[in-house]
Amino acid sequence: MHKESNGQQGLCLEWKQLNYYVPAQEQSNYSFWQGCRKKRELQILHDVSGHLKTGDLIAILGGSGAGKTTLLAAISQRLRGNLTGDVVLNGVAMERDHMTRISSFLPQFEINVKTFTAHEHLYFMSHFKMHRRTSAAEKRQRVADLLHAVGLRDSAHTRIQQLSGGERKRLSLAEELITDPIFLFCDEPTTGLDSFSAYSVIKTLRHLVTRRRINKHSLTQVYGEDSFTTPSSSSRGSSDSNSIEMEIVDKSHESLLELPALQLVQSSANGRHKKAAICSIHQPTSDIFELFTHIILMDGGRIIYQGRTEQAAKFFTNLGFHLPLNCNPADFYLKTLVDKSTPSSELLRVKYEHDTDGLYSGSWLLERTYGGDYLKHVDNFKKIRWLYQVYLLVLRFMTEDLRNIRDGLIGFGFFMITSVTLSLLYSGVGGLTQRTVQDVGGSIFMLSTEIIFTFSYGVAYVFPAALPIIRREVGEGTYSLSAYYVALMLSFVPVVFFKSFAFLSVIYASIYYTRGFLLFLYMGFLLSLAGIAGVGYGVFLSSLFENDRLASECAAPFDLVFLIFGGSYMNVDSIPLIKYISLFFYSNEALMYKFWIDIDKIDCPTNETHPCFKNGTEVLQQGSYRTADYTYWLDCVSLMAVALAFHFVSFFLLRRYVNRSGYY
Repeated sequence: MHKESNGQQGLCLEWKQLNYYVPAQEQSNYSFWQGCRKKRELQILHDVSGHLKTGDLIAILGGSGAGKTTLLAAISQRLRGNLTGDVVLNGVAMERDHMTRISSFLPQFEINVKTFTAHEHLYFMSHFKMHRRTSAAEKRQRVADLLHAVGLRDSAHTRIQQLSGGERKRLSLAEELITDPIFLFCDEPTTGLDSFSAYSVIKTLRHLVTRRRINKHSLTQVYGEDSFTTPSSSSRGSSDSNSIEMEIVDKSHESLLELPALQLVQSSANGRHKKAAICSIHQPTSDIFELFTHIILMDGGRIIYQGRTEQAAKFFTNLGFHLPLNCNPADFYLKTLVDKSTPSSELLRVKYEHDTDGLYSGSWLLERTYGGDYLKHVDNFKKIRWLYQVYLLVLRFMTEDLRNIRDGLIGFGFFMITSVTLSLLYSGVGGLTQRTVQDVGGSIFMLSTEIIFTFSYGVAYVFPAALPIIRREVGEGTYSLSAYYVALMLSFVPVVFFKSFAFLSVIYASIYYTRGFLLFLYMGFLLSLAGIAGVGYGVFLSSLFENDRLASECAAPFDLVFLIFGGSYMNVDSIPLIKYISLFFYSNEALMYKFWIDIDKIDCPTNETHPCFKNGTEVLQQGSYRTADYTYWLDCVSLMAVALAFHFVSFFLLRRYVNRSGYY
């Protein structure tokens, strides 16, 4: 069995012959030929093999387009698509769910809610990433420890949008450490940082992969009580029952290494672990480069060199590429790889493959049973229940709206300006005369269309803007996509009801005030349901495409059809079935029904040259609206049915986008 230098067990993650293909298309300069493109595939990774052991801090270096991020995503199984090859832990094939539980992926660009403070963000994520039985006090303590560990204790109550780039990187790192992962995958963690901040981030990673004591309390926080087996007294010896003596490599970071939140999960009764981290990185400084224990050099999706950092210079020297004095090794290696004037990349690759022939046969791996035993702890993890996920996500959406209250108030102000404008245009038409019948119908139609269009176009941007965070958090198993979708829709409900009643109140006070308060409640409730249906229509448009511009442009034909068959522009009796696909038909019919059904008499002058309506029923019949007693409530139910249909289609379209690509 493979053992670490001190005789204790470790974990090895191996990837064998990874190949990754993406569809490519021949581009045409003319949109007419878009459907006639020749489809082909591009190979991004070419038979990539390697391994990562606990205690390693590996840097993946290469030029732009070398495949660094793709390799990182493939190893961590955050990649979707045509990927072939094997990823195993101590000889045990890794499932995607297992990999996401024992590892964390730190993306190149932070993806989180910018209006949360650092403490709020970590505390919120701790509910999803820690065992469901973990108490609130333990979560708060873990968050406090993590903030201290990454140097954000003084910025704990600062909003994320106000943090510096380096602080955001460290906050993202703290978020990934909530689950106490064994393997850390970091995609260019130093991008956009100054040299000192970049060094601090990599220095933190270096200390995270060093040996620490293992704390029983940390294990139960992550996986629950059932996942921990107390060592026998003989195996413990004289050590404490809750922890094993730790080895501190760097005394200057002793406080960091002693933090309970960063102590590792114990996979055997008396075993010790380190963490392991692998980072894609672009042009590290020499002091950052020296922090890495191993490097991987890539070019064109192939491994050019993989080994210990200090042995890379010898590898290059043996092929005639001598490292100059006082030169940053990383710069030299990258320059040698990308220099197309010499066949350096091919020469290095052939030499590497010759020297490592048979290295990945698996003979060096740890025993299969050890990896399997470790994964049993992962299976004991219990996430919070679906309803609690919905509850927490609703709180997040509502908190985000409250933090952006200024923008919300500006939008609400413009919304109410429209209401005031309509009330001025239609003021005085509430009198029930032959000349005001058309005016009342027009005002009711404008009510429903304004409500539906306002809410549908107001949410058309939601999914294109939120797709990165949805892909990441759903892909990482933080919460289910259905919980996110339901919570998002529920967060719109109080806003829709408030705005609908506020919008109606101005118009009702100017036009319909003589009809009493009960009609106001009926009309307000119906407009709220129309607004909810409008939200469904809007998210349907939002889910059709991955950018909001296309979503808004494709709305035109849908709007045209819905408006024509809404009952005001066309006699819908001539095509009776098509009218039922229109949101506007249900809202117009219900509003018209409630306004006119109780009107028994309308004055009809003898010298009137226009058609004369004697009562409200005739007005409804002329507009091809139903007059049965159940009309209002049937239209209410129909609006909800249409909204559910839109949401059903939208959810599956959204799931398609989320599942189509990776989560990095």
